[in-house]
Amino acid sequence: MKFSTFLTLSLLVIPAACGISESHRRHSARVKQRPRLQYSEAHNTHDTNGPPSVASERSHSSTSLASSFAADTGINVAGLYTAAQNSRSKTLASYPTTPQRKTYSNIYGDWLNLTGSVSAFHFIADMDVDCDGPKANCKGNRDGQSETSFGALDATKVPYFVLPERFTKDYKSLLMHNALGAIICNGKMFYGIYGDQDADSPQVIGEASILIAQTCFGNTVDGNNAHSQADVAYIVFGMQVPKGVQKSSIDLAALKSLGDSQALLLQKALGL
Repeated sequence: MKFSTFLTLSLLVIPAACGISESHRRHSARVKQRPRLQYSEAHNTHDTNGPPSVASERSHSSTSLASSFAADTGINVAGLYTAAQNSRSKTLASYPTTPQRKTYSNIYGDWLNLTGSVSAFHFIADMDVDCDGPKANCKGNRDGQSETSFGALDATKVPYFVLPERFTKDYKSLLMHNALGAIICNGKMFYGIYGDQDADSPQVIGEASILIAQTCFGNTVDGNNAHSQADVAYIVFGMQVPKGVQKSSIDLAALKSLGDSQALLLQKALGL
């Protein structure tokens, strides 16, 4: 009798466990991390007067890698940031920056048809922390996954950013996997790749690997303590993919080379 009861319970439990596993695999993105500092009701727009000054604190690992994917000093970062703030005539989509949906960020396509062999879309948002890949579950984040959307990028070594899954499907003709991006934060610009998707409900915008987050805002940023101010510019060169992107790693020299090249073309096309 005990054996029969145990067998019956086992048959009931196994399918349920399989269902959970399958659901987990279908959920292609990470859960958006909630920042400890929430937006005030007055802070309900993504516009700011300009990028704030550079943070003084950096984690040791972020500092040692930062120069490898930082923009060349000859690039007009302040000019690009101002241009991103002012180029808002063609809205492609709009997504909340937090699960509470107090603040929304628009994705703009004003720069998709510029002259000079350069094309990009952009948005300004906050920066939550993605801790996936081989070293998942960074401090403050207990739901990290071992894989990212197109591989298993190491969030501590690869500068990547996250986009809402729905947007990537709606505009798949404008966006390749691992596409180049330029992120302006704290008055500096760094390069990364589109390496992960957010399929949570609601799908939110403004997230990057912990390497980028700590490079921008110091080692106080972690999986549960994000940068909550919507003052980070994300410029995505959707059809440009740097060489050397592997399952869990990236060629940072190739990333920087392509990033500087595209940033200079964009700067010229915008007349900066």
